[in-house]
This record gives sequence, structure tokens and C-alpha cells, in this order.
Amino acid sequence: MKTVDQMLIFDIDGVISDLKEKTSNPTILKYIAEELKNGNPIALNTGRSLDWIIKRGVKTLITDSKIKPFIKNLIIVGEKGGSWLTFDENGNPQQHINKSLSVSLNLKEEIGKLAVSKYSESMFLDEGKKTAITVEMNDGYDIEKYKKDQKSLIPEVNLLIKKYHLTDKLFLTPNPIAIDVDTRGVGKHLGLKRILDILKERKIKIQKFITIGDQKADFKMAEELHIQGFPIMHVHVGENNMNINREFPVKITKNKFEKGTLEFLKSL
Repeated sequence: MKTVDQMLIFDIDGVISDLKEKTSNPTILKYIAEELKNGNPIALNTGRSLDWIIKRGVKTLITDSKIKPFIKNLIIVGEKGGSWLTFDENGNPQQHINKSLSVSLNLKEEIGKLAVSKYSESMFLDEGKKTAITVEMNDGYDIEKYKKDQKSLIPEVNLLIKKYHLTDKLFLTPNPIAIDVDTRGVGKHLGLKRILDILKERKIKIQKFITIGDQKADFKMAEELHIQGFPIMHVHVGENNMNINREFPVKITKNKFEKGTLEFLKSL
């Protein structure tokens, strides 16, 4: 059994990457790389597809030959627990999909057509998702303008979910740059359980966890760890527009989003 003093678990959007341009902060990626080189496990727990994470989110980590010998220490969970990516001893990626969480392809197609026909200027259908349906803001688009279109789209998507008689199975969640249609039961807590399962398989014991997020949903990571009896601190780098009182320590950064993440990492 390997014992590690502490482990960081990051969300990606608004924590590692910029919400508007969706580019990952190189300084944060460099910090993660150093942790991996030191033999410390790091996890990413996001709603993003594995395809996006590999090609854009942490591409520099995965493709850097100097990091490849240590990339096995990186655990990536996508689609709120619906998919996950691990690396073997040689640094080769291994993708996993929970097909039981897959959503209706007909519904996905109809939502995609709706987005293209009425909202193509502001958003697009994420074709990379395997277990969810996501309509996302176009890169670089004005976030405030996007919010107006998002507000109009939400009831239309809910009507389509009802049309397919899937209201008992699926639920819609908006976030600052997208709306997600997921199977009930998925979420950051499910992603966290995946991470714990992988740590258990690898016989790694973590003395303390630190979760970092920018949205209310990200608190689910810390809540799940607390329920399971692990020492935990949650770092909130998003806006201060919610009740953050919890039964575990919560740190609020002065700077927001990826700048808040940098602020916290520099304090370690």
C-alpha cells in the first residue's frame, strides 16, 4: 500500500481553462506535471468528453515525452462519471465508457438540429460525448449574449425530453458555457467514486484530499469524500453567489476561476 499525504482533484472549465476561450492555463498544467513527476496522483473530474480533454484540455501533458513516464499518475474522469481515462505503466492511454449511461441518439440528433437551426451563432452540439448530450457555447463567444440564448433553449430541450418520455431517466443542467442532458445519478459525486475505485485498485491511500471547483456542482466531490469519511478541503474559485457552509473546510479564493486556482496553488 502506497501512502500519499494529499491529492488534488480538479474540475477543468473555469478551474484549469478559461471559460470564454476554453484554453488551459500553462502554469497550472506545469504544476500538475511537476506533481506527476514527483509520483503524486492527480485527478481531473469534469463533464467534458474524453475526446475534448485529450485534444484540448490536457494535450500538452499527454503528448510531452518528458512527462510520459509519469503520466500513469494522472486519472481523468469525464462526462460526470460516464467515462474515464487511465494510463498504463508505459504511459499508454486506456479509455473506459459506461455504456449503461448512454442517452437516446434520436434525442441527441433532434437537440442538435434545434441548436443548429436557431442558435448556431452562439452554440453547437458536442459530438464527442458518449453518455450525455451537451450544447455548448462557441469558442470566444460573448458569455452574456450566450446566457440569453441558453435561457431560450432550456425549455425547448425540456420539451424534447418530455416528447421522448425520458423525464424520469434524464435531467437537464445548465452551466456558464453549456447545457448538459445527463442520465439521472451521474454527477461529480459519481466521477469522484470512479477516482476512489481506481486508487483502491492501485493500492494508494490518500491522507487528505483537496478538491478544486468553480460551480455549485463541484461541491459534490468534497461532499462524497466527506460522506465516505476522508479528510477533505474544498477550494471554490468561482463567484461568491452561493451558500458555502459545509461540514468540511471550504476555502474561497480572492481571485476567480483559473486565476483563483493559481492563487491557491501558490499558497501550497
